[in-house]
Amino acid sequence: MRAAVWTAPHRMELQEIPVPEIGPTEALIRICGSGVCGSDLHVWQGRSPNRTPPLILGHEMAGEVEIVHESDTVQRGDFVSVYPTLGCGLCSYCVQGREALCRHKKPRGIYAAGGFAEYVRVPVRNLYRMNVAQSDGPNPTSFKLGALVEPLATALHFVNSASNDHGPAVILGLGPIGLMILEVAKQAGFSKIAAVERNPNRLEVACQNGADLVVNPTQPESAKQLEDFFGEDGCCVVWDAAGVTVARSLALRLVRSGGLVVELGMAQAETSVNFTELISREIRITGSYAYSRAEFAAAARLLQEGGLGITDWVSQAPLESIQSVFEDLHRPDTTRVKVVLQP
Repeated sequence: MRAAVWTAPHRMELQEIPVPEIGPTEALIRICGSGVCGSDLHVWQGRSPNRTPPLILGHEMAGEVEIVHESDTVQRGDFVSVYPTLGCGLCSYCVQGREALCRHKKPRGIYAAGGFAEYVRVPVRNLYRMNVAQSDGPNPTSFKLGALVEPLATALHFVNSASNDHGPAVILGLGPIGLMILEVAKQAGFSKIAAVERNPNRLEVACQNGADLVVNPTQPESAKQLEDFFGEDGCCVVWDAAGVTVARSLALRLVRSGGLVVELGMAQAETSVNFTELISREIRITGSYAYSRAEFAAAARLLQEGGLGITDWVSQAPLESIQSVFEDLHRPDTTRVKVVLQP
């Protein structure tokens, strides 16, 4: 089969490798679409020290069941979205359906072979059937929907982290996750939402998708725009999807006393924090990493029901163009937002 293999920093190579063999509790999935995540870009850049090449990336996967031995939930030909996290299955987190917190997890496309290939092997219990027309096979829209379940589940988890803090909110960083947070937070009833991003193309997408204020932080009037928008009290919630020191500092300036900062961006590992201000203003900071199985299933339902505006800014590209796609997404002025690769 063909697979796009990360072989060195800034290098993806299309290779021919054997089709994986499956065990009795696994299924072989023919990949129809696999989304490019910001974390894939970090690996490609060589910024993830715990991951070493060669590795097949891609943890946002959807496809058709090609082979399955025994299953009461899926059969050959079903179109499925793949829950990529492989936990130990024994710890308290796995039992609760929160494998992302398992100490021994090995997610597909992160520490084990993922979806930037023609086939992937996955435990049957990690397959979520998508109800799409099968007469002519899944159509291009289905490819996108199936591959978007994983990132949408991530956005659901981040918004759920602030479920007790409805009110004015701000999103720092408008990559695909930031834009999905915007959509989910709007539907969850957050009263008004500002979005902060350097890329003008992504600011335009946020404006078209319901942001009440869009701000480029490089502009001199940006701080005053945000202060005027939120007023003297500040905002109830900050979702920091950028994960750099300047964004984390801005989050603490924007959030109101007693408010919540949800840290989800991991571009920088460490940032100095003024704990005197944190304590005296009773600011709450929480880390938010990934979704539960319940949130993954909820994301699949939402996408199948329609009504989300997130597919308009998702593009598709053939797997063989992966190197140029990554190079393009790496550019600070890229016009792409989210790309789904198709073998």
